[in-house]
Amino acid sequence: MNTYNCIIHLPPDVLEELGAHSGFFWPDFQLEPIICDAIRAYINPAPAAPAEQAATVDDGYQWKQLFLPDGTRLRASFGRTHYFAVVQGAEIRYGEQAVSPSGFANLKGSGNRNAWKAVWLRFPGSELWVLADVCRAQHKAAIARLFGANTATSNTAPAPAQIPATTSALPAVQVAAKPAKSKSAPAGKRHKHGKRRSRRKHSAAARQPSS
Repeated sequence: MNTYNCIIHLPPDVLEELGAHSGFFWPDFQLEPIICDAIRAYINPAPAAPAEQAATVDDGYQWKQLFLPDGTRLRASFGRTHYFAVVQGAEIRYGEQAVSPSGFANLKGSGNRNAWKAVWLRFPGSELWVLADVCRAQHKAAIARLFGANTATSNTAPAPAQIPATTSALPAVQVAAKPAKSKSAPAGKRHKHGKRRSRRKHSAAARQPSS
């Protein structure tokens, strides 16, 4: 191995930090391999450690219609003292014990508590604790909106085509106005009375002696 004699200037604070980290202080020659290892690590950095494989979204506990994904935290309380459980895989674990939501809610107390009203949930990635009953109501509403939207889409019929207004009007029908009835006597009767008067005049003239 070739050896190069050269002077490398290092700041005093770097030497002090190196001595504090390694336990060897300048000019101790035992610093030489430490410095060489540091240079090699800088040139060829070690590969990053593989990240822990995240749980799949299929892992979790099915609490009736509500799904609790892996890592969901459960909290209940008794006498103002909280106790916790966590979803691991397909189970709810309270310490080393696998419990149901009802069993967890009634670990302490009288044993007749409704788990939906007594258990609070904190889902992975969230810092918010939500009552289980509220989560169930929100889930039902989301399902109703989903199926309601699908039903409305499938049942929507195309709008009927609008009939264009025609420009030609229907043929006009003329209706003759019915003459108003006169309050006076009918014409036929007036004519009949006139004939009677004429006949009377002729008969009177015939009976009158000629001079």
